Amino acid sequence: MCLIETVLRQMSSIPAPQRKFITVLLTTLMCLRGKANYRNLSRYSEIHEKTYSRWFRREFDFVEFNRLSLSGISASSHSLAAALDCSFTGKSGKHTHGLDKFYNSQHGRPEKGLEISTLAIVDVAYNTAYSLSTRQTPKLDNPDETRVDGYLQHLKEDRHALPQGIRYLLTDGYYSKVR
Repeated sequence: MCLIETVLRQMSSIPAPQRKFITVLLTTLMCLRGKANYRNLSRYSEIHEKTYSRWFRREFDFVEFNRLSLSGISASSHSLAAALDCSFTGKSGKHTHGLDKFYNSQHGRPEKGLEISTLAIVDVAYNTAYSLSTRQTPKLDNPDETRVDGYLQHLKEDRHALPQGIRYLLTDGYYSKVR
């Protein structure tokens, strides 16, 4: 039995048809060439693109899935830490959800695009990080809020999934910015 099926069986709230879909989806993504859109996914699996569209409208707890997948790491006696960082991607257009000006470290200035914040578990002994959750950084609508507030919200929402032994959070200097 593969790891995906083992983890999905531990998630009791997932119905059998959704378990089957997630198993097919994740194994298809492993062997997919090109862009991961509904049409391309249907080319590499037995599921039709409309079926992909319907299943993608349903909620799935990926944070819990990742937590259960990484439970073997937290059981080890290694030193673990949590890491939080964000990544920028340029995006043209005007109607993309979350489009705003974000800092692009490649060019050293804010640019129009999208940003994601990723919370990961770092295994210090093996110098390896495992992604636990990723969320799109929200567009700033309230002038009283900062980007750091959005990153803190991400950490608050998903800290329950971190293993118990984690004592340190690794971030870059921007996260320690004072208002």
